[in-house]
Amino acid sequence: MTDHEISPFPPQNYYCHTHIPFALAAFLGGAILQTISLILLGVVLFYWPFFSDNTGLRIASRGGALVLLLGLQFTVFHASPKTSIYLSDEDKENVYSLYAEKVKDWPAGMEDIYLDTEYGKVHVLAYGVDTLPPILLFHAASMGAHSWAENLTPLIGHYRIYAIDNIGEGNLSELKDALEYPNSPKEIADLYAGIAEQLGVESSPVFGASNGGYIAQVYTYYYPEKVTKLALFGPMGLTQITGGSIFMLSAASMYPLDWVRSKVVNWAFGDDPYCHEKYGDWFDAIMKGTIPSVSQPIPMKEEQKSKMDLPVLLFLGINDPIVGNAKVARGLAEEYPNINIEVLDSGHLISVEHRAHVNEKIRRFLDVSMQ
Repeated sequence: MTDHEISPFPPQNYYCHTHIPFALAAFLGGAILQTISLILLGVVLFYWPFFSDNTGLRIASRGGALVLLLGLQFTVFHASPKTSIYLSDEDKENVYSLYAEKVKDWPAGMEDIYLDTEYGKVHVLAYGVDTLPPILLFHAASMGAHSWAENLTPLIGHYRIYAIDNIGEGNLSELKDALEYPNSPKEIADLYAGIAEQLGVESSPVFGASNGGYIAQVYTYYYPEKVTKLALFGPMGLTQITGGSIFMLSAASMYPLDWVRSKVVNWAFGDDPYCHEKYGDWFDAIMKGTIPSVSQPIPMKEEQKSKMDLPVLLFLGINDPIVGNAKVARGLAEEYPNINIEVLDSGHLISVEHRAHVNEKIRRFLDVSMQ
């Protein structure tokens, strides 16, 4: 286990007065005027700035302001039902075009597999002869299966690789109904167990990054017989999602402004130039053109983790704004009975930023020889 001095992460309530209107406005599909309206609504509810001694006048004025602002929310700012995770056909085409560019980093012989599920079509990138043992890869939030390109080296020649495009996000998987998606840990686990069955995977090692790490954890918990080893890279599902994360991601979804998206990319990726060069345009396109249909990760409970006694390899970053305080995350992760934890000087995309170190640890964890 590698130790570093870790700077404290902002407390949970750091953004409490600002992230709520942003999150609500993003959910409702609004923009700047709606945000102003929601902020005013919060002021009316909690800080009504009317200082008259006349109680009746105070009540009447406050009630009138509430009626007016609520009326705006349900009339002027009322959004039509969501029909797609993409804001336009052009945005979808842009994501698909970028995907085609990014997947060129996979070796020749890569295959595209499409599976039908109860929620829609699931796309899988596959590589390696089908006589090799399988391995499942669940990608980071808003990144796509192509983003495992940096971590294929220790797997090639040893595994039949299946990198799954997590449904409900901008990638080549596609929901048949943007309002229907796996919305509980068990539903998520069931979906990916069904995908594994269609792929002919009875059991395998499983990798998960960010939200893919959350998927990997619930899949392992509900289907322990299907997972032989578990590797997690800055996973959600260890800590509570922070107010800062809600604020930043909501702001990116709400406002189609270059400078807003640029700040969110810098926040998520940190200062590693390779991450920005390789995936900055992809992440920008996802923020600009999609509103994902995915459920919020629910942290695993101690009694759940204690039952998963398989070998676990975990990577945490001391500058990861999404997982948060690495000391806290490590303490929670140690509830896994058989875990090896690496804490690195990294942002959220640990497996990309520290690809050489991570790949060597993967090779040892899977006990595979160098090619």
